[in-house]
Amino acid sequence: YLDVVAQMLQADAKSLEKGLIEHQVKAGVDTVQVPLSAEEANEARDALSKAIYSRLFNYLVVRINNCLYKPEECDKCRFIGILDIFGFEVFETNSFEQFCINYANEKLHQYFI
Repeated sequence: YLDVVAQMLQADAKSLEKGLIEHQVKAGVDTVQVPLSAEEANEARDALSKAIYSRLFNYLVVRINNCLYKPEECDKCRFIGILDIFGFEVFETNSFEQFCINYANEKLHQYFI
């Protein structure tokens, strides 16, 4: 799947692989490549996936809102808004993952009420 992902990201597959299995450590003026453990590499992969989904989600919301916005009809302006219900976690900006959690919570709430 690495080649497919690299192609979709318009990135070099070897560079992507290296970025997921190694990290750089500065030691004085030198930079050393340190291999990640399997668990750390999995966490790096998951973090990249979450970042991609988050950016795509934000891009789509902005894009849809821009298509719906008609300045000449401002009294009837349409927009997409995401309601983040009050919870225990407080984030300045919610991620796509938090959106999915909230969506699942809403569905469960609807099911049981």
